[in-house]
Amino acid sequence: MKRSTALLLVVILLSALAVSVAAEEQKWDLGGRTIRIQTRWWDVSPLGARGDYNWYEPDVRLQAHIQQVEEMLNCKIEFVHRGSSGATILREGILAGEQPFDFSHITESLPVLAIDGLIQPLDDVLEPDFYDAFPPMFRRYGEYAGTTVGDKTYGFEALNYSQEARYLFWNKTLFEREGMESLYDIYARGEWNWDTFASVARALTKDTDGDGVYDQVGIGKLGRDEIQDILVSNGARFTRVDANGKVVFDLLQPEFVEALQFMQQLWSEGVWANGYAESQMGMRFSIGTSIIGAEYQQSGLEWGIVPPPQGPRSKGEMNGFSRWVGYIPVYVENPREVIEVVSALWQTKKPYIDDFDRWEEEYWSKFSWALFDEESLHFLKNPGLTPVLIPSQIEFLITLGMAQPSWNDVFRTSIIEGGQSATATLASWEPVLQGILDEMLGQ
Repeated sequence: MKRSTALLLVVILLSALAVSVAAEEQKWDLGGRTIRIQTRWWDVSPLGARGDYNWYEPDVRLQAHIQQVEEMLNCKIEFVHRGSSGATILREGILAGEQPFDFSHITESLPVLAIDGLIQPLDDVLEPDFYDAFPPMFRRYGEYAGTTVGDKTYGFEALNYSQEARYLFWNKTLFEREGMESLYDIYARGEWNWDTFASVARALTKDTDGDGVYDQVGIGKLGRDEIQDILVSNGARFTRVDANGKVVFDLLQPEFVEALQFMQQLWSEGVWANGYAESQMGMRFSIGTSIIGAEYQQSGLEWGIVPPPQGPRSKGEMNGFSRWVGYIPVYVENPREVIEVVSALWQTKKPYIDDFDRWEEEYWSKFSWALFDEESLHFLKNPGLTPVLIPSQIEFLITLGMAQPSWNDVFRTSIIEGGQSATATLASWEPVLQGILDEMLGQ
């Protein structure tokens, strides 16, 4: 017990030293201001793995970290309204003439809050070199990707917990059993494209017991994210800005139509399907770092990871997976001070990260133990493709949450599974989306 106490004190002292060093490099004085923070990710901190600490019920070490930030920036920090209802609490609070918090983490509700004028644009708040102080990991998507609505920036990187991008996972155990060539070798020859992907999927799809039903498929699981994976791999975009500066949906572009037709074809052949166990699928798309999940680690199978196959109109991109951003309510004065407090608490940037190389090493060590080969770690670190966040926040909101028919009705049910014409179906859907977009942006 004495040894554990001693070690804890050492850890606390080291943490205090790190923050003190940061204080020497960064001069902020909030004059004793109280900053109220609302977060749905109460268990994500820079001090350990997710779930190790709780901002709302801090242990000795986390409390020491909070106090050091308070002393460094001369402020008082309060964690309020724990949970995922920040957007609702903000809206109801403002209607009641209240100011419930100064900061919140957010994802899906950012565009609605921005359009309704409940959160602040940050274009004139964040300095031009703001993201230069962040680790390269947080700049993979582009500095402001996933943080904008229309032509304004409303969010900023705020969690120090990257979700990474989506890769193609391949069942090395099944490939070996079927005598299939390694995808690493195919990739190394520069042949990892849609055609090869389809050929491999067809070769892996089998009716092994002769009952007329496939009991092994080339590609398992088709949903919203998988549709995005293929759209992005062919360079597709949901909208463009026309000559008059108007944002318009552009779903009839070849990149978009070809991607849906490609998925439609593989689905019709039965080589891409849902409802199969991990052991019965040769390939599936997934977040690269999800390799630590139980479905992979407890499956008894060995998996490899490669970047997604690229379509004929590829721009060298892969589908990113969200971004953990924060926002500042419209009533908050001096929002840049709040941003600095958040950056210090979650240690998202310099000077609160003192060594980018060490940060990267520690980041990948959380996942490298779960990988089955060195090639997978190489691709996770250096995918050779640019992760992009497509569709944008507002495009996602309209296509998935507001339009009728919605994303799943059109992309999956009608086109991919239903076999309807991609061109005709998209042509009838586009005006629905455009009407919503025009009203939201007032254009």
